[in-house]
Amino acid sequence: MNVKTLEISQTRVGSACVLALAGRIDSSNAEQFSTHVNQLFQAGEKDLVVDFKEVLYLTSAAFRVLLVATDEAERNAARFVLCGLAGQVRELFEMGGLLDAFAVHASREDALAQPG
Repeated sequence: MNVKTLEISQTRVGSACVLALAGRIDSSNAEQFSTHVNQLFQAGEKDLVVDFKEVLYLTSAAFRVLLVATDEAERNAARFVLCGLAGQVRELFEMGGLLDAFAVHASREDALAQPG
């Protein structure tokens, strides 16, 4: 993986769709992430878990995608949760006062154990 790129892998665990992100999320690739999430909601996805465990860095472009996705999930009565926030990525959420803006779980296992 090139550290300047974003990789998105998608798996299904029970009723949840898990997006595992790796790399950086910035203005050069945030639209790729946004498109992927929007396509899932348009297809009727009701339980989306986004795993940040392998994300190295993110910018305000990523936060915008997440905020829009949270609104879209609410409009569609869907669950949209984040997990695996650690290190510098978690610090960026904290500095921006954004931890409370999202449903956040420590790990993918915690996120999947919570009822949708």
